[in-house]
Amino acid sequence: MQLSSETLAVLKNFASINSNIVFRGGSTIKTMSEAKNILASANVSDQFPDQEFGIYDLNEFLGVMSMFDNPELDIDKNFARISQDSRSVQYFFSDPSILTSPSKDIQMPETDVRFMLSEGDLTTIRRAASTLSVSDLVIEYSGEGEELKATVTDLADSTSNSFSLDLEPISLPAGTPFRLVFSVSNFKILTGDYTVDVSSKLISHLVSENAAVQYWIALEKSSTYGN
Repeated sequence: MQLSSETLAVLKNFASINSNIVFRGGSTIKTMSEAKNILASANVSDQFPDQEFGIYDLNEFLGVMSMFDNPELDIDKNFARISQDSRSVQYFFSDPSILTSPSKDIQMPETDVRFMLSEGDLTTIRRAASTLSVSDLVIEYSGEGEELKATVTDLADSTSNSFSLDLEPISLPAGTPFRLVFSVSNFKILTGDYTVDVSSKLISHLVSENAAVQYWIALEKSSTYGN
């Protein structure tokens, strides 16, 4: 089999979440961060063999793939053979039981807040966090009207510089103010537009409008919902 550019982009993104990955066959790829606060799932066009195999260092594996212009990937029981013409690499798998991977799907609680996070919003938030050297993303709603504000700041510093922008709300809980706190570093997601569902149980679900990929990201415990 040959991996499409789409699949390679997903794997590169997933490597930023966790260097471990376990493949379980089919066209769905999943990963989970070591801290278990980020889970990602993607449906890709490639079909992996119906067997379980693990890769300990996904960045290294992708680096090996990049050694070839148009590599062929053959999955054996204990290793992958990556080849093109007369060149090949035998890359051994790791025991899936020692790797961090999602064993079951997340059952998302009832959605309390829904909004759009555009590609431009995401780029701006990341740039602001880097420029200001801050790490917190706070999304606030007063409980009235339709204004949903996102602020990039450092909550541990009362004199922190901050940057704010308005987000596009889809569904807000009228009469219920909230303050949702995320770590910007947890937004290890592919660039694009997202529909974001948030539960007061401190879990969010981001679904891409551009690709068949979705993420579940935990909120920080300092978040508040309601009075």
